[in-house]
Amino acid sequence: MNRQAELGVLRIVLEEQYERHSIQLALLDRQARRTRSDGADLEAAAALTAATRRALGDIARALHYLEQGRYGTCGGCDRDIPIEELAHRPSTRLCATCEPELRRRADSGRNGCDCRR
Repeated sequence: MNRQAELGVLRIVLEEQYERHSIQLALLDRQARRTRSDGADLEAAAALTAATRRALGDIARALHYLEQGRYGTCGGCDRDIPIEELAHRPSTRLCATCEPELRRRADSGRNGCDCRR
């Protein structure tokens, strides 16, 4: 299977994930309106809702990149992200080399990735 065909399969996976997270968010919103909970329950529900919203945003961004033909290209080094990595984490924007490098740099207050050098 060539890369374009593999990306087509990943599009289906992303669309299914988006639908599943959308349903989860709707259920969380409905549950929040129906129940009165203590502070810990409300905090846990708010955290789950926020995580679901972030996931939806990540998936929407990945689908947008697919539409633009930029999906699967590392935002750090502009190389193709291996299909195996995309299959494991379809909404990733960085390859396995750049992601830890960018995290280290962010933690130290520096920007950018040196993996192209």
